[in-house]
Amino acid sequence: MKPNSHNIQYHFLICGNMRPEDSPLPSCGPRGGSAIADAFRAAIARRGWPARVKVTATGCLTPCLIGPNLVVYPEGVWYSGVSPSDVEEIVATHLDRGAVVERLLMPKEARLW
Repeated sequence: MKPNSHNIQYHFLICGNMRPEDSPLPSCGPRGGSAIADAFRAAIARRGWPARVKVTATGCLTPCLIGPNLVVYPEGVWYSGVSPSDVEEIVATHLDRGAVVERLLMPKEARLW
């Protein structure tokens, strides 16, 4: 059966926003957002790409100053300051243990919801 939105267990949404270089706000894309999304795809593919896992590069997730950012649904777990070297730990923690990586959790006051 083809996966659909009704049977997605984990959806990793990774900011890859690109602002002009003269923007007053930083962008997650040039600070590693694209590399993080690629690392997620590779890490999940090494696990056989479970049918219930989706990875999506997104536009701005808003807390730009503390990025690169990502959010994991359906839990709504927000991570900030993520680097490609953090991806294996995040994937293993969520997929293998159903837990969060505490050291990367976005501060509650910066979360949108």
